Amino acid sequence: MTTLTSARKARWLSRIGWFLVLLLFVGFVWGLNRRAKLEATGANVIRMLFVPSVEQGTLVQRGDDLARFIRQDTGLVLRSEVPTSYAAVIQALGSGQADVAWMPAFAYVIANSKYGTQARLQVVRSVEKFAVLVARSGEDQPQRLADLAGRPVVIPETLQMELRELIVTRLDSEAPGWEQLNAADDKDAVRMLLERPDRISAAASSFVHSGPNDLVGDGRKELEYDRSGVVESTRIIFTTEESVSERASVYYGCVFSRTDSGVRRLEDFTGQRFAFSDETSTSGHIFPRLLLQRFGVTLGRVYYAGGHPNVVQAVWDGKALGGSAFYSPPSRQQREDGLLVGDARYLLLKRMAEPERRLAFVNDVRVMALTDPIPNDLCAVRKGFPEETWRTFEASFGRFLKTEEGQAAFFDLLAGVDVNRATDADFDGFRKALDAAGMSADRLLEQEEEKLERRKGGGG
Repeated sequence: MTTLTSARKARWLSRIGWFLVLLLFVGFVWGLNRRAKLEATGANVIRMLFVPSVEQGTLVQRGDDLARFIRQDTGLVLRSEVPTSYAAVIQALGSGQADVAWMPAFAYVIANSKYGTQARLQVVRSVEKFAVLVARSGEDQPQRLADLAGRPVVIPETLQMELRELIVTRLDSEAPGWEQLNAADDKDAVRMLLERPDRISAAASSFVHSGPNDLVGDGRKELEYDRSGVVESTRIIFTTEESVSERASVYYGCVFSRTDSGVRRLEDFTGQRFAFSDETSTSGHIFPRLLLQRFGVTLGRVYYAGGHPNVVQAVWDGKALGGSAFYSPPSRQQREDGLLVGDARYLLLKRMAEPERRLAFVNDVRVMALTDPIPNDLCAVRKGFPEETWRTFEASFGRFLKTEEGQAAFFDLLAGVDVNRATDADFDGFRKALDAAGMSADRLLEQEEEKLERRKGGGG
């Protein structure tokens, strides 16, 4: 009897198992049919494109990660793709073959002008900043925080709130009775320290790690550009232990020179040999050229080195008196890896194993000045894209960024940590900069396309 009962149970369990398999299969087929119908009609389907700016495999994989999350989160069907060119992305937005695209500012300006594409989000990247307190050099000057008790300290209005709180909290704790004075910015605070020795005992400044001879990084070095000897006549008596992440929707280009070249100011490049990275580079050519023009610099022989590290190498070797490339402060990982800086010099530094050689290199090649800010990449939508669908996409993308995997994917895609909402007006300054440089967005597109073709053909 027991054997018979067990056999019946086994048969029923087998039937239930097959029934469940059948249900799963039907559900799977239904899902495929539903997706096919959605894609055929265009309803609730978003075609999302990324420009071919970094390694394509990374873009494909991480784009699929984002698409998969939004499908699971909202039911929207996404197709993430990486076309072969910038022009293909722009044309797809114009013809309605794409709905959403992540692109650089110059590509957006063209898409907006030709097809009414609209900016919606802008990539935000992270910059780590510290705060310092600076005093004048000399044995009779403050040596530590406690020496500032009852004394005036000037704090720049531009100092980030979290950094300001770190400085103020430490002063309240270790220098009771200190008096706060205000300055416009970091450089102005150090200037006040030097010009009013009878009234000011210390100055606060934001601080990012930079080369020993760079003229950027904190108020002392910025003022050193205007008046030689500032760094020698001051010293840092306190640095915050932890950095504060500052969110930035812009980045910069910079101008390099050799420390021993005799170049003190940008005007010294007049009539001299100068290296730009390449003609289409925003940070390595267009914005640096505008900076030099603003200072009335008429360069001598100009050549395009064919890349950011090549510019730095040319300056280091003395083949050019100056050069321009991208600028960024070092990330925490770069500092931990002993790379010292985060601008284009790090591309050469990472080839050097010895710490002494790295230090000698950043002593030899210095950053003189930064360009005006350059807009980060952005997310744009085609003209007529449904507002309700966009709101669903945007909300889901925000949830994606709150996940650990989402943060990693977005950094791999665009070196971003967050996004800000953006409008077309946010790029008016960029348009004016292109006009001032005599460079049209269309010409930039043509040259970027030429570079992509050379890469495909193995031409570098």
